[in-house]
This record gives sequence, C-alpha cells and structure tokens, in this order.
Amino acid sequence: MHHTRSLQPSPVERCAPILADLRDGAWLAPETWATPQALHAVLRQVAARDLSAGRLLEGHANAHRLIRAHGTPAQLSEARGAMTDGELYGVWAADGDQPATWDGARMGGSKRFASGLGMVRRAIVPAQRVGKGGRQLLLVEVDDPRRQRPEEWDVSGMADSRSGGFDCAGLVGEPLGAPDVYTAEPQFIGGTWRIAAVTLGGIVGLLDRARAALARRGHLEAEAQLLRLAPIGIRALAADAAIARAAEFAESAAARAEPQRAATLSISTRLLTEELGQDAIAAVERSVGLGMFALDDPVGRMARDLACYLRQAARDAMTLRVGRDLLVDGGTLESWFDA
Repeated sequence: MHHTRSLQPSPVERCAPILADLRDGAWLAPETWATPQALHAVLRQVAARDLSAGRLLEGHANAHRLIRAHGTPAQLSEARGAMTDGELYGVWAADGDQPATWDGARMGGSKRFASGLGMVRRAIVPAQRVGKGGRQLLLVEVDDPRRQRPEEWDVSGMADSRSGGFDCAGLVGEPLGAPDVYTAEPQFIGGTWRIAAVTLGGIVGLLDRARAALARRGHLEAEAQLLRLAPIGIRALAADAAIARAAEFAESAAARAEPQRAATLSISTRLLTEELGQDAIAAVERSVGLGMFALDDPVGRMARDLACYLRQAARDAMTLRVGRDLLVDGGTLESWFDA
C-alpha cells in the first residue's frame, strides 16, 4: 500500500509561525514591555491576533519578572540578553501525577499543562524540596524532546500553545531565589492581571473575527447583531481600564506595602474578564451561527481557544477571597475606588 504524507501540518509546524511572529515583532524583548502599561497593551494586542501566542508571551513576561525579583544579577543579565535575542521562556508550575521535587542537586517528578513544548528552551519550574519542606524555584533547560509529552494535551482549544506534560526526572536545576518566593505577593496573585489582559485580547480578537464574518455576509449593520455584540464591546472597553489600573498598582511601590490590595484588584480583573469572555462566546454564537462550528472556521477556533483559556484554576476560591476583601475585611466598598 502506498502511503502519502498528510497535508495537515504537525503541531510543531503549526506553532513555528507563532514563535516567528513573537520574535519578528520584538515582543520577546523585555524593553518592549518595560512598564505595566506597556505589558498590558502588548498582551492584549498579541492575544487578539492569536490567543496561544498571548498565553506564551504572558508566561515569558512572568518568567522575566520572577528573575528580576528573585534572581542574581548574573541570572537577570543572562535572561534579558537571551530574551532580547528571541529566546522564549516559560513558567511551568502545575505538577503532574508525580509532583516535581528537588533534592538539592537533581529533580524528580513531572509537570503538566507546560506551554511552549519545543519552543521554550528555559523554564522556571517550582519543585518541592526533598526532606526540607517548601518549594524552590529552579531555572531548567527544557528543550530535550524526549522529556516532552504533547500528547497529554488532548483538548479542543489552545492547540497551538504546544502544551502538555514534561518529565523532570534527573534534571539539574539552577536555584532562583529563596524557598517559597514563588507564592510571595504582590508578584503571585497580584500578577493575575496579566491573565486578564490576555483574556481581554482573546475577547477582542473574537469580536473582530465575528465582525469580519458578519460584514462578509452583509449582516453586520443588522440591529439584532448590534444589540447582541455592542454590549460586549462596551464592557471590553471598561475591562481594559480596570486591568490597566490593577497592573499599575500591582507593580508599584504601594503594592509592596499593601500586597493584599494588589492581589484583590488583580483577581477582580481576572473574574471580570472570565464572565465577559463567556458572554462574548454566547453572543458570537448567536450572531454568527452554525458556520462557526466548522473546525477550520476562524471565529469558531478563536471561541474554542478562549473557552479553554477561561478555565483558569480556583475560580470559586478567588471569588470568595475578593468578596471577603471587598465586603467583609476591607472596610467600605467606597474605599477601594481610589486604590
């Protein structure tokens, strides 16, 4: 039997343009997003073009901030140089069935939901310290394809993020900072505004794709379509301002004095954009209709990517935390408006 090669691109081939675009646009260089305002805008813009690219860039920027906050001058200098030259970094925090460990020399265990397999060369990996307690951040070389498990990412969305499992067993990690700095505020929960910025970019990208599809049909100016989609656009503009405010506070000197406030403002934007994203998907489905469910439809693909990205961890716990901070423990709600 004669076999022919599939015309469908492989996952690695599909992801190559994403990394090339990030490099060509100088999006990976830290000076491109040196301020929180700039990073907020860049994450939104990149995610609107491609949500997987936005996800990868958010992890890359998070890695830079962790190295800047906790690394040595040599580690920071090396990372900045590599990033400016187009090297993609990641932060792989989620443990696999066997949690990642570190005995002071070598690692054990595995990670899951590791984004950028085959594209990220160095990642920051939290690992449990064997016999000592606490988690240690490690800078790890992760470009060995034998350790990568992309087949573990068998979902309908965010395929181009090249996510999956990663085997850490036997790896040598370079310590980054002291134990347990990964969850220190305001960098940890206080940094979730970046996820909100990426989510908002996905919402904007979805609306722009729906707009183009409706315009091609001559349906864009129909009142029914405007009534469905205009409220999403209005809320997106308001969410953008909220994210900008949270970003500015989270990366200010005031956040170090009030880390809980920084975390609450950032969580609020994540929850806000999650609800907006779900409403955007529903509105676009009603407007564009059955055609967007074709596997190759750009509107449907963006909707699937967005639905997947919205499923960030611990939503209910974060909602309760915000509720307590805003309504129970933090004084009056009015006191939060000038934060």
